[in-house]
Amino acid sequence: MRLLFLCERVDAEGGMETYLRTVIPELIARGDDVRVIGRIVGDADAFGAPADEVAWSDEHDPPSAAAAAKVAEIARAFAPDVVVAENVLDAAPLEAAFAHAPRSVYQVHDHRPFCPNGDRLYPQGGGICSAPMGKACAWHALVNGCAYGPRPATLQLVRVRERVRDAVARAGTVVTLSNFVGDLAVRNGISRDRLRVLTPPLSDAAYAGSVAPHPARDTVLFAGRVMPSKGARALVRAIALLPEDRRPVVRIAGTGPDLDATLEEGRTRGVEVQALGRLGPAALRDAYDAATIVALPSLWAEPFGLVGIEAFARGRPVAAFDAGGIAEWIGDGGLAVRRGDENALASAIARLLEPDAWSAASAAAVRITSRFRLAPHVDALRAVFA
Repeated sequence: MRLLFLCERVDAEGGMETYLRTVIPELIARGDDVRVIGRIVGDADAFGAPADEVAWSDEHDPPSAAAAAKVAEIARAFAPDVVVAENVLDAAPLEAAFAHAPRSVYQVHDHRPFCPNGDRLYPQGGGICSAPMGKACAWHALVNGCAYGPRPATLQLVRVRERVRDAVARAGTVVTLSNFVGDLAVRNGISRDRLRVLTPPLSDAAYAGSVAPHPARDTVLFAGRVMPSKGARALVRAIALLPEDRRPVVRIAGTGPDLDATLEEGRTRGVEVQALGRLGPAALRDAYDAATIVALPSLWAEPFGLVGIEAFARGRPVAAFDAGGIAEWIGDGGLAVRRGDENALASAIARLLEPDAWSAASAAAVRITSRFRLAPHVDALRAVFA
């Protein structure tokens, strides 16, 4: 098949980018002819396929007619069998691409196609929104400060995002990576009979040949972008609730705007927090192996929580807040507690650090990750394309 992918970034960082770095080389290995168009091409070789940069509009801006014309030109020349859009948030190039292929697929990786905030998290109050995008957004702009607050710019943004949603709804198939996001898509007008839920794959390299032993010194790893909604400070506060002689070290694999505040939280509360910086795939696997457990203290509605199954593939249990799609995969490989309950998170961490509980959860984690092998995912994806 000739497959034309459209995505926000062609790069080595980010959840969607990790997905495409994993999947596209496997599609090429199976004989598919793949070309990629990215709004930003930071690393043209990141996905192993030819990549063109077309600077369509940012998610907050009106659609770009010029970008749509360029995408149409590339699509006409390439003549794809299928156009696959990965969280494209400019309706104009999305519509243009869909018009130039007999089949179209839209893969939803996060909440932005159906939420002007982008994270379904109320800026004021911290609750998670479950309403479909539309009139409810105006109300929540007024009472919860969503989007730009009670200003005309909020209504303009909602209209821009509604056009994206309507383009998504016209795709032949909409793919989500969790039932949680699939249900949100249906509430936003996506026909359930055109919806497919395909759990995300891990690369073969993600799996440990043998599980590293329980470390001599307990550590908890936080992996990902360090921002308030990811809950790194909540993790530090939870660990500070443990007796001082039982507190594990916290290691942060990632960077972001909340890193300095997280480090300061640790200094203030007597928790040792180590910043590892942004790690490549191999170094991140080493960080998982060196940890006792991995924490996923997300305060937003995680569309899936890829870090969790990456940890499972290394035999590392996960302590998490039960937010978004996390409950769909955590099983006996960890503990998920009420979102935002730092006392409960502290108890879950203490429990998973106990050797017997750790061994049982580690074994369960490895079993669970058999569901996330790459080959079955690509089989299912190619069936969608066909």
